[in-house]
Amino acid sequence: MDRRTALIVAVISVAVVGAAWVLRLQRNDPGTASPAPTTVASTEPGAAVTTTTTTPTTTTTPTTTIADHAIVCDRYQSVTVAGPIESGGLIETSGIAASRRSPGVVWAHNDSGDEARLYAIGPAGEDLGSFTIDGGLAFDWEDVAIGPGPTDGDPHLYVGDIGDNFGIRQGRVTVYVVREPDPSALSGTEPLALELVLDSPDGAQNFEALFVADGSIFVATKDDETTSVYQGTPLDGSPTVPLELIATIELGAEVTAADVSWDGSVIAFRGYETVWLWSRRPGDSVANALATEPCMAPSPEERQGESLAFLADGTITTVSEGSNVVLHLVRRDS
Repeated sequence: MDRRTALIVAVISVAVVGAAWVLRLQRNDPGTASPAPTTVASTEPGAAVTTTTTTPTTTTTPTTTIADHAIVCDRYQSVTVAGPIESGGLIETSGIAASRRSPGVVWAHNDSGDEARLYAIGPAGEDLGSFTIDGGLAFDWEDVAIGPGPTDGDPHLYVGDIGDNFGIRQGRVTVYVVREPDPSALSGTEPLALELVLDSPDGAQNFEALFVADGSIFVATKDDETTSVYQGTPLDGSPTVPLELIATIELGAEVTAADVSWDGSVIAFRGYETVWLWSRRPGDSVANALATEPCMAPSPEERQGESLAFLADGTITTVSEGSNVVLHLVRRDS
């Protein structure tokens, strides 16, 4: 190649490189650039909440927004004392559930060391008696929920013998299902309607929170920073309920109780010093709701709060472990 030809080639090369840089700068200019990839939470119903990288053009709009949550928590402002717990048998209250048969009545149970027994508490903490579950065993009761029965749809209590502080239960814990007793009977024995074995795919888990929604049982672990939530749907005729991980939530504190409002629109978790709320729209799955950021409602000052339940009007009620404790109410504005 002679000198003149080489010079022409060099000029052409410089022009091509320069054009390429101009095009590249145009693509990266803020005014004309394509949107940057965004990390979003997967909200597939029944699937683990994971993070995937995609672009805004393919991101599905969340079914529940942070603004919704803020409005939910804004409605909870006042904490009051309903009254002292009068039952001398309740000394380590670990779970409560609001009665569907008797408005204002709350069912409660001790943590461990008691019989398989449920206590009825009146609206101001009155002692309404206790009921023993015939065929039940109280190994490590941690929470109780209320929901439709397995066959007739009448209110049933789902008692979670789900604790495993020492990791010895190999991921298999028990839920006792019993028809809700009539508190006016003051005391008695209730036959066991169903005994379910929840089977975790991840081995031993220390569950301390339980609630029932959409025909499924949900349990949450009491881990220090990250809470794992599992869902299990009872299968007809099988006492074993396989659990599926549906959410992993960074709350920065232990979870000791959970419940869902009667209309299903609010999910609540509690810790020793915090109450977290998630709003949930009609038709939205629990997994989708928990995939969004929660807000924090007022938390009653309790020495060791391990129980929480929604009353019919949306009021949240809580009780601490220990003797001579009180029934707290976190009221919801209309």
